[in-house]
Amino acid sequence: MPNNPPKGKHEFEPLSYKIIGACIDVQKQLGLHCMEVDYQRALELALPKFGVEFQREVKIPVVYDGVVVTRRRVDFVCWDESGRCLLETKATSTIRPEDAEQCLLYVTKANESLVLLVNFGEKPIKPRRFVNTADPNRAAS
Repeated sequence: MPNNPPKGKHEFEPLSYKIIGACIDVQKQLGLHCMEVDYQRALELALPKFGVEFQREVKIPVVYDGVVVTRRRVDFVCWDESGRCLLETKATSTIRPEDAEQCLLYVTKANESLVLLVNFGEKPIKPRRFVNTADPNRAAS
């Protein structure tokens, strides 16, 4: 049986669903009004329960003209057998434009395939997916 996603689905969906499930579980148990670091510590326990491996606070290279010009710290790099995803967490009443821009930086200048932005300060959680739609076969110019 081919390992192709169903029509209209993306390869990243199984991993992102696991991550989102872990985030929902964390928010259910901790509720609102915790600090961001509290949710991150709980995610360290929840992600493995959902079959997701991870590293915390990883520096991601930002590239210009093929040269690493800086590195930015992302909250989580997550992966399973289906792929890899970055997870950026917040614990505020609303997502700011700068939060979305940070995730866009990861998918464009760091050439990541998928970044999830999850705000634990919203109920229910409304995860935002940032997907790199660039053609992977296109040569960088």
